[in-house]
Amino acid sequence: MTTTALREEELQLTSSDGTALFARRVLPAGESRAHLAWVHGVAEHSGRYLETMRWFAERGFGSTAVDLRGHGRSEGKRVFVRRWAEYTSDVLAFLEGVEAPAGPSFLIGHSMGGLVVGRALQTQPQRLSGLKGAVITSPYFGLKVVVPGWKVCAGRFLSKVVPVASLPSDLDANLLSKDPEQVRAYEEDPLVTHSVTARWYTESVDQYALALADAGRLTLPLLFMHGEDDGVTDPAATRAVYERCASEDKELEMWPGGRHELLNEVEREQVRERILTWLEARLEG
Repeated sequence: MTTTALREEELQLTSSDGTALFARRVLPAGESRAHLAWVHGVAEHSGRYLETMRWFAERGFGSTAVDLRGHGRSEGKRVFVRRWAEYTSDVLAFLEGVEAPAGPSFLIGHSMGGLVVGRALQTQPQRLSGLKGAVITSPYFGLKVVVPGWKVCAGRFLSKVVPVASLPSDLDANLLSKDPEQVRAYEEDPLVTHSVTARWYTESVDQYALALADAGRLTLPLLFMHGEDDGVTDPAATRAVYERCASEDKELEMWPGGRHELLNEVEREQVRERILTWLEARLEG
């Protein structure tokens, strides 16, 4: 069943250190069955989730998506953090600073957003205990793409001496999706960044090791999803975190042939339906 006349809004938030954050919201015409809070991947932004947010709104789920600092239309040096905890602060400001639609809330993170969500749940469980659950797609719990040795050394050196130094990501957009239109949209998106900073790199590598070490701290209902043909983040790392997490309500869905962005894949309708089924089961429970 779908609804019409969706309501779309743009929001301005402030993180704990004063960084201005931008967010988008899509609401159903009537009352929301639940609130979905979306956290994007590295070097992208909330606007790339609008199609998916509208799909869920047509089925009664209100959505809000934030641009993390240094991404999209939020403030900050592009793809830079001094400490990973700054992203956690952004997520907390996002969840606590907006008036959520009616119903329970779920947190959804993709790629780097999956790592951000995972670490937030591990380090701030008290402030996130009101969530009904979380969905984590293609999380950055480990890299599948091979980073050249010179770039690893440069990243670690520059992180200490010039942490804001930019390094080209050299990401092949064809690793994201088998759908050429989605690949083209990514390549032509002016809000997509094609580099990362040295400090972001070292912080992210340290954090995905901690995500595995602290997997036992994950206790909320969780749905992990990963494409088996993901050439960006490592499906094996997702499975390792899944197996170690302490949640009594956890599911892992591996998608044969799926590349990195499952929500932008040719199978995206099935991916959305899978998430919807999982959400509805938690609402009924």
